[in-house]
Amino acid sequence: MSRGRPVLVSGEYPELAEGLRQRGFCPVETLFDFRLPGPIGFHPDMQACVLREEIFVLRGGPLRDKLTALGLTVKETDACPRPEYPGDVLCNGFVWGRWLVGNPKTLDAGIQRAAAGKGLEMLPVRQGYAACSVARIGSTAAITADIGMARRLEERGFQVLRIRPGFIELPGYATGFIGGCCGKLAPDVLAVSGRLESHPDGHLMRAFIESRGVSVLELTKGPLVDVGGFVALF
Repeated sequence: MSRGRPVLVSGEYPELAEGLRQRGFCPVETLFDFRLPGPIGFHPDMQACVLREEIFVLRGGPLRDKLTALGLTVKETDACPRPEYPGDVLCNGFVWGRWLVGNPKTLDAGIQRAAAGKGLEMLPVRQGYAACSVARIGSTAAITADIGMARRLEERGFQVLRIRPGFIELPGYATGFIGGCCGKLAPDVLAVSGRLESHPDGHLMRAFIESRGVSVLELTKGPLVDVGGFVALF
């Protein structure tokens, strides 16, 4: 593991930060952003988007000063968030290799412009909650319950494990997303908020993950909960 690496984690669940701290990581807990829908107001994947050496955060939000104090390069989105979709998903995209994966109609224009300036190519998807819906396991492997996301990734040569939708808790919503339960802390470590086997496809996910040389770090022993993922701040 890469000890001491800062990891952005939901401030709503202090047990997650404590679990990371006990394992030598440096948790950076989010603050509640009242402009987002209440159930996801703490979620890291709603508040920030890591764009290689830069981190984009929501304009006027609570994260900028906290991350700048760590010596990180922080930029703000062009737009301000709104509490209804699609105004809540400005940061909900992710970099994967040479791609910026996200919905170009909902991902903030500033993020897209900066990505293009870095030579990243847009991989357009229809899912506005792109980062939430995909658990990235390796450089070419992912897990998702979103059929459209799976197809788009497979078209680009990614190996995708498709799981059944549901079985992930997210208070205030019918279900959460697998990407919101997970996050790579290091190339060989995947943090999970809950037990994989609480999902009916948990054994398939574990086999898929471990077959790629990645170990599963379950930070809690209850059911899978969408907490907005874990964002390693490289």
